[in-house]
Amino acid sequence: MPVPLIRFTLRRPMPSHIYRSVALLILAACVGRASVLAEGPGMIHQDAERKVVTLADGQGHLALRLNYDGRCVVDRVTVRGRDVAAKSGVASGIRVGGQWSTTRTGIPTPDIAVRGTTLTVSNIAFGKPEAGVRETWKFTVKSDRIIWRISRRYLNGATLEDTAFPEWDFAEMSTWTGGLLGNGGVVWNKYLETANATYGAHTGSVTFWNRQANDCLRIVPMVPKGQHGASRFTHQPDGDGRNGVFTFNYSVSGEELKTAHKFYRWLSDRQDVWAPFAVKPGTVNVELSLQALDYKETYNRGTFKGLDGGSIRELVHTVGRYGVIDNRLVGANGWRTGNICLHEPFFGQIGFAVDDPDYTANLASTLDYERDYAILKDGRVKSRWTYDDFDSIPGSFDDQGFYEAQWGYLMDSQPDYVIVVAEQFDMSGDRKWLAGQKAACEKALDYMLRREAGGSGLVTMMTDSHLQKRGSDWIDIIWASYKNALVNAEMYYALNLWAKAEDTLGDAAKAAEYRAFAARLKAGFNKPISEGGFWDPGNKWYVYWLDKDGSAHGNNLCTPVNFAAIAYGICDEPARQKAILDRTEAETAREKLFMWPLNVFPYQTDEGMRRNFPFPNYENGSIFMSWAELGIRAYADYDPALALKYVKQTLARYEQDGLSYQHYERARQNGNGDDILAGNCMAIVGLYRDIYGVQPQPNRLYLDPHLTPELDGTQLRYGLRGRQYVIDLATTGCALTAEGVTVRATVPFGLNATGAGVEFSTGASAEPGLSVARPRTGTLTVQIESWPDDPAAPRSWTEVGSPSKVGHVVTHLRANADYELTVNGGKTATLRADTAGRVKFSPAGDAATRRFDLKPRGTNARA
Repeated sequence: MPVPLIRFTLRRPMPSHIYRSVALLILAACVGRASVLAEGPGMIHQDAERKVVTLADGQGHLALRLNYDGRCVVDRVTVRGRDVAAKSGVASGIRVGGQWSTTRTGIPTPDIAVRGTTLTVSNIAFGKPEAGVRETWKFTVKSDRIIWRISRRYLNGATLEDTAFPEWDFAEMSTWTGGLLGNGGVVWNKYLETANATYGAHTGSVTFWNRQANDCLRIVPMVPKGQHGASRFTHQPDGDGRNGVFTFNYSVSGEELKTAHKFYRWLSDRQDVWAPFAVKPGTVNVELSLQALDYKETYNRGTFKGLDGGSIRELVHTVGRYGVIDNRLVGANGWRTGNICLHEPFFGQIGFAVDDPDYTANLASTLDYERDYAILKDGRVKSRWTYDDFDSIPGSFDDQGFYEAQWGYLMDSQPDYVIVVAEQFDMSGDRKWLAGQKAACEKALDYMLRREAGGSGLVTMMTDSHLQKRGSDWIDIIWASYKNALVNAEMYYALNLWAKAEDTLGDAAKAAEYRAFAARLKAGFNKPISEGGFWDPGNKWYVYWLDKDGSAHGNNLCTPVNFAAIAYGICDEPARQKAILDRTEAETAREKLFMWPLNVFPYQTDEGMRRNFPFPNYENGSIFMSWAELGIRAYADYDPALALKYVKQTLARYEQDGLSYQHYERARQNGNGDDILAGNCMAIVGLYRDIYGVQPQPNRLYLDPHLTPELDGTQLRYGLRGRQYVIDLATTGCALTAEGVTVRATVPFGLNATGAGVEFSTGASAEPGLSVARPRTGTLTVQIESWPDDPAAPRSWTEVGSPSKVGHVVTHLRANADYELTVNGGKTATLRADTAGRVKFSPAGDAATRRFDLKPRGTNARA
């Protein structure tokens, strides 16, 4: 009796409880009259006559069909009711002598054994006699996943040009939007638009997702110690779909695979991204954990009011992650062009928005790699890394891929390296790692401090005049020289950030040295141009640079310079801030630009490369979105509605074109440039950091929002160092929830989840003022009424919730002093602070709402 072919097509996502029933129907159609061989945590069905075995997890979310009739191939993969595999399916293989040998066809029928929830496929033989392979596949079905273990035995020594261990062929390039990688990066399928286009990375874990279908396939390989995994993603030219098969090819090797073409991880028209590698006779194993997931549920970032949360998630998953090229290679230019600009301060901030521990860990490794290879003995930081030497000053490209840009010595690599290190520490909180960066960051800063112009506090570039026609910072083909305001603003920020790091590491002398220099720099920066500073009192903005002869240049409202002055705290005079921000907004609104341009008015014709002229063109007036966060930070406190406007316009542009450009031309606001920048996500970084106010710190999650009423009711989910937080935002007061405790306040505050409870800190204080244990039953809400810094001042708060006793610790009190604790204005207890200024108490939950007042004994003060 023939088995009928039944095809299920989903027009919309199904409720999760239906998936199991659909999976059962699919399995029944696949096996015909065959009986169920295993049920419970998962299902296995065999049709021995047709030589087909079908497996499903216990939830029915993931189903695989194995065809072993003269082949051994998973020819059907069903993810939450959607068939995703190409006809060629999932198989093993090796490429030797220019030819593939795979398990897809023409092999002896392997042996099949089903025992309980495990399927074992043995005697899988393929390859030529001189390069033979024998494999055993073992599938174990579980309640929420399928585990696939491949044991491969090489019969001979051989040199493999490629390997499939295994290779997944998906039906079309559009089967998945892309894949989130285990190193924090992304393969975005739209960037593999041509036949044979290939991207490779030294990572194996990938979560493929489809935004429209709302499903994911997560594949997590595990390889034995001493083995190395690598991935290749390819647009196959011979697809059975209308836009080609999409392939995920996994490799396992004894040594880390080398790239075949210099340092290239992306090839536009060929697949040999990895160099051939040798294998020895013996056995190599890999274990794959396979899961089908609900995309929105798995990557739920919260409930967004006034903004499209789906667009925010997608923008971060695509543009934000795209700057990850590979392990130890995190930047913002992405894997198509392969540039990493060490003269950018954005990478740690991108981590704030991406909020993925894989990204955070990879950035830490990247900074260690740069510390070891990109910083010269005198402290100068090479400004770039890339695939080959086409963009370098002759002789500067080294054997690790670091070099100096052909346009000049870009000196913002010095402070920007330090900024990224400091902000990476904010995310990771890894003090040991920070200590390993101490010497490198000091070298980078001290290199610049030695370049101070007299006693001005301002550091100088390699060139004295714009007539030397050399760049000195991110805006690399504008000839900024000598005293560069952008580099000096970044130096100010870096010095203050690193002074905090020196405090953490216990070096008070270095911290004081850097703060003193920063103060001198700030004073020099704010002087009028007639006195050697950058302030133009006539135009009421900061100029870009001063040549050594004192002449001012870039006197055209350069936005990164002026935004940096405000955002980094150099310009703290309200009148100056207002003049800059009002003028910038007026000019931007007049032209109806969706984002601030790089400069508002033209450069003089001798101030930049001729490519920039006539105005507006490229670095002379185009829109570069990498600086959006700095603008949003500058506007957030002054006028959050204006800051939010540019976030909305960014999201609208993302839905229109994916922000898949280097820059936007000013006249038509159309995208241009092949060097696609992950920095195009920086408006969303600004949304999180400056509007929502989510600012990770080494020992807490700090919340300092600048909200508009339309954002009221936004609830964010945020992970930090393995702890999960819920953030409730409103203009009347915000809340952080973790460990069963919610803390609310109307002022900026921090919260640290410890596992045992939470620690509350007021304002920007790095030390907790109140610790509350995790309730044994129910939840607890703590409303902070008053929490001053003065240890002699009273503290007041209100608690609602858990009826159980909950341990409390109040710190930063007077050592060995007595304090009165009043509950609901009645019951009073006397508590004595210990030598560290702490009091401990565990009030009983004898009322639904309790008001606590803590004050020094003998005072009548009340908050």
